[in-house]
Amino acid sequence: MSDGTEGSEQVADCDAVEQPDVNTLIMEATYRALRTHGYAELSVAHIAEEFEKSKSLLYYHYDSKDDLIAGFLEFAGDHFLAMLEEAEREADGPIDRLRAFVDIYLAPEVDEEMAEAQRAMIDLRAQAVSEPRFRAEFTRIDNHLRDRLVDAVAEGVESGVIDESVDPEAVGTWVLATLTGTMLQRHTADYDVVTPVRAMLHGRLDEFVATTDTQDDRR
Repeated sequence: MSDGTEGSEQVADCDAVEQPDVNTLIMEATYRALRTHGYAELSVAHIAEEFEKSKSLLYYHYDSKDDLIAGFLEFAGDHFLAMLEEAEREADGPIDRLRAFVDIYLAPEVDEEMAEAQRAMIDLRAQAVSEPRFRAEFTRIDNHLRDRLVDAVAEGVESGVIDESVDPEAVGTWVLATLTGTMLQRHTADYDVVTPVRAMLHGRLDEFVATTDTQDDRR
C-alpha cells in the first residue's frame, strides 16, 4: 500500500518540470506587451492580457511591473548569452570568436523582429539609470560579455595568434563599449553607423593578428 510519498514525489517532479514552462510563457507575454506599449506605458494588466494562462498565476509569481521586467531582463539576457556562446563554439580560434561578437551585434541588416528586440533592450537600459534592479542585471550581462571577449583575446595572446603587447582587459572593454554604443545609435539616429564601425572593428582585429594571416572578407 502506498504511503502517499510516491504521489507527492510525482507532483513535485511535475511542478519542477512545469515551472520553467510557465515562466517562459510569462516572459514571452512580457516581451509582447513591452513591444506594444514600451516601458513607460507598460502595466501588469497589459502583460496579463498577453498571458495565455490564468492571470492569478501571473500575479502569484510577480508582484509588480518592475519585478516582471527584472525577470525578463534575466531571461532575455540568458538567451542572448547562450546565442553568443553557440557562435563561439562554431568559431575557429580566438580571432573568429571576436569577429562573431562583432557580426552578431552589428549585422549589416536585421529583420523587424530582431530590431524590435534590440529597441526594447535599449528602452530598458535607459531605465537602469534610476532602477537598481535593472542596472544590476545589465551589469551582470555586460560583465559576462566582457569576460568572454577578454578570454578570447587572452587565449589569442597565449597561443601567439595575437600580439603579446595587446591588453586583453582593455580590448574586451573597448570592444563591448563600441558594440553597445553602435547598437544604441543604430536605433536612435537616422544614419548608417553600423557599416563604418563594423569595418573599423574588423580592421582593428586584423591589426592584432600576425601579418601572415589573411584578411577577413567580412570587412
